[in-house]
Amino acid sequence: MSTERGNSHRSRPPKYQNTVAYKNNMHDTSKRTKEVNNLVMESLCARCKGILEWKVKYKKYRPLSQPTM
Repeated sequence: MSTERGNSHRSRPPKYQNTVAYKNNMHDTSKRTKEVNNLVMESLCARCKGILEWKVKYKKYRPLSQPTM
């Protein structure tokens, strides 16, 4: 297999290349998705901000069910 341990070098390029970037709101118009897309990331370190932005971009972010104060 191409993902075998120690055999990470591929001898060919990928067969298909994405032509359009992923849109996390393409088929989902729910209220929660709109709220998550409009979140403002403040008072976070650079690493945490990057992680949360990635999660929102690829629809992996889930808001806390009971936010703490």
